[in-house]
Amino acid sequence: MAQTFGKHEREHVSAIEETIDGLGGKPDRAPRFSFPLRDERSFLALAQTLEETGVSAYNGAAVQIRSPEVLAAAGQIVQIEARHAAAIRTARSQAPAPLAFDKALGMKQVLQAAKPFLKS
Repeated sequence: MAQTFGKHEREHVSAIEETIDGLGGKPDRAPRFSFPLRDERSFLALAQTLEETGVSAYNGAAVQIRSPEVLAAAGQIVQIEARHAAAIRTARSQAPAPLAFDKALGMKQVLQAAKPFLKS
């Protein structure tokens, strides 16, 4: 699961960068992270946090996206992120989709959720 999801994440980054480049933009420099991993349990907990934050970030950003190309790319990615989150929840013996609707997070909330893991 980790290898498959890691491959997906790399593909997502490439797709986003290509979309930004194709629209004449310049992608931001990738941040550096520090993840507190000790074992499979801590890995799954971290993965769930990251995937669920990612889904909420895409949901929050969707209303601000004006480009049909960017919205299409984001829509394709968020579906997979939600599937990742459901699979990880299942691996942690949690309900895969505990709510009928995912919440949306704004930029400030997403940055706050990511802050503990950012090195730069």
